[in-house]
Amino acid sequence: MNVHVCLQMHRPDHAEKQLRIMQQLDEDHTLTQLTNAWVDLAMGGPKIQEAHLIFQDLSEKYPTTCMILNGLISTMPTSNFEDAEGVLLESLNKDDKDAETLANLIVCSLNLGKSASRYLNQLKLAHPDHMWVKRMSSAEDSFERACPSDIMIFAVLLLTFM
Repeated sequence: MNVHVCLQMHRPDHAEKQLRIMQQLDEDHTLTQLTNAWVDLAMGGPKIQEAHLIFQDLSEKYPTTCMILNGLISTMPTSNFEDAEGVLLESLNKDDKDAETLANLIVCSLNLGKSASRYLNQLKLAHPDHMWVKRMSSAEDSFERACPSDIMIFAVLLLTFM
């Protein structure tokens, strides 16, 4: 819990200190390994490869979960969206309401030039309080306030035919 809080505060240095305490207690414990991968992701750089190896090891030891699959795609090179999409679709088959999988599929679809509306609609239905849904609603509201209805209709038509 301490590591999670530190990572949410964007303090990977403090998270790493908490991780060291966990490693002193039991370095091979699954929770310690998973926490190590999260900290490595937050640290970035060469640590991302270490996180990838941890997620791979966990996926070989245990039945894959949405958390492990999303962890695997987060360590992939950013240009590898085709492979990431395959992993995410596997995760979606395990749990079609997993918020992180749906959010990652939205990003992946957009980067592949595919429609993300299906995943966005699923995310809106399953997790109406999710950060993506709130930001999307806020952007839509701002757009509606900024544009008269005639311009908005024109913009929707223009986007439809692009």
